[in-house]
Amino acid sequence: MRRTIKRAGALLLTCAAAAALMVTTPASAARADSEDGVPSFRKSKDKDTQEFVERVFTAIVKAARLKTKNHAVEKYQYVLEKDKDNRKVLKIQGHYDGATVQKKVETTIEIKIDTSNEKAWEVLNVDYKDKNKSILGPNTTKIQALIKEFNK
Repeated sequence: MRRTIKRAGALLLTCAAAAALMVTTPASAARADSEDGVPSFRKSKDKDTQEFVERVFTAIVKAARLKTKNHAVEKYQYVLEKDKDNRKVLKIQGHYDGATVQKKVETTIEIKIDTSNEKAWEVLNVDYKDKNKSILGPNTTKIQALIKEFNK
């Protein structure tokens, strides 16, 4: 009798854990897509839209700095790179509010892009600068790691 109760308890615990995973996994995935999702320069068809550029800007700022909020793009433009065919530079100017600083921090980002395949662009490099006076500086390792995400 005790063995049956233990088995039933173990089965109930396993079912509860599986149900908890099924409930939390879709919510986590939805959050990742909406808040932390990194847009793809290869797959996206709307690279010229404000929404796409805002998602790129937010992803880069979140990678560069620990705690940021209220990300906003002030202006952006795609510029043809001089002396290089099939190359563009996406220049983004914007700002964010620092969690500890609590003020507007101006940010400039330049993304070098290979546009030889018109349907599947490839990000080559990301240059990030901001006017945050933090001793640590931006996290360049995380910024450069985003290049793989942009090229998926």
